[in-house]
Amino acid sequence: MKFNLNQFLLALSDALDFVEINTLGSTSFHSKRVAYIALRLSNFYNLNEKEKFDLCSFSILHDNGLSEEVVVSKFENTPKLSNLSTLEKYTKHCDIGEKNIVGFPFLSKHKNIVKYHHENYDGTGFFKLRGEEIPLLSQIIALADTVDNLFHFETPSIKNRQKIISFINEKENTWYSEELVKSFNTLSKLPSFWLDLQCPNLEKLILKNITSFTMNIEIEHLVKLSSVFSTIIDSNSSFTAKHSSGLSDKVEKMSYFYKYDSEKVMKMIIAANLHDLGKLAVPNKILDKQSSLTTEEFEIVKCHTYYTRQALEKIDGFEDIVEWGANHHEKLNGEGYPYGFSAENLSQEARLMTCLDIYQALTEERPYRKGMSHKEAMFILLTQASKGYIDKSIVKDINKVFT
Repeated sequence: MKFNLNQFLLALSDALDFVEINTLGSTSFHSKRVAYIALRLSNFYNLNEKEKFDLCSFSILHDNGLSEEVVVSKFENTPKLSNLSTLEKYTKHCDIGEKNIVGFPFLSKHKNIVKYHHENYDGTGFFKLRGEEIPLLSQIIALADTVDNLFHFETPSIKNRQKIISFINEKENTWYSEELVKSFNTLSKLPSFWLDLQCPNLEKLILKNITSFTMNIEIEHLVKLSSVFSTIIDSNSSFTAKHSSGLSDKVEKMSYFYKYDSEKVMKMIIAANLHDLGKLAVPNKILDKQSSLTTEEFEIVKCHTYYTRQALEKIDGFEDIVEWGANHHEKLNGEGYPYGFSAENLSQEARLMTCLDIYQALTEERPYRKGMSHKEAMFILLTQASKGYIDKSIVKDINKVFT
């Protein structure tokens, strides 16, 4: 199928914005802003269009390991991770982030860019690389990352700009190369550069600075690609560490039971991998809560399917995947969320995803309880079906397949 990498990249950037909402309670659109700064800096170097696209990709993905590091930090004596600058001082997210993006379709041959994005030019970074041992793209992202962490995008001022410029120059030949600092100084003289960082439509600015790449991609490769999201989603909480992968396994089995053609099976697996993308925006204190949620907390949880749809709708060709994945909390009687769709709006595929999502949640192990047996889970599913919430015929088929 035709697959636009730019659209996929922007959906990924939304996912990383969700991580900021989760860990910090809000988002500064950090990944997008780092990507924009890095792209502007790339104009001072002899990068081809594919390398620029990859620089944008790495910039957006550079903090993808943060949500997993936050989970890990809970079980270690780690200081409270209260802001983005503090979060990025821990080394684990560099290794985690590099491993998470193995399946991403980069266009040029660069490696360990995310892993080394916190290296200092003088060799005092996490991994002690020095000078040109540090990949150029990592060097650019490192400076862009610092600029954005220091930029007061809500209340920018000339004083704030000067503070950033002074800080970057103080780090010449320690954190950054002389050439990179020189390039930044040239860029920083442009008022438009600072005004762009306040732009409400950063996506448009990013797209203006990269070539559009559309490729023919096998649906099987898209399945692997969706696992990039799935890994990030599942690592977000110790309570749901295998939920998306477990659901995709069950979706595949039921899809073959219904004799879906191979392309449809693959799309169903992709939808399962991505169905909880929006949960990256739900704070871990809510996801990991062992007692009942308050009304306000449940309203926050209910937002996750909306965010899933908003991100995935950006990708042409994902129309079915969006409907099958993002509607998994809708109910046949119209009492689901977030849109209150009723039976006539919900396809068999969406209904199947809903039933299997419930079954997976009930039968998987959680830190605070054992997974239910098949019989126990089926009792709950059949009860919900009898009330008109979910599809009774699908529930009966799940009972046949997983008994």
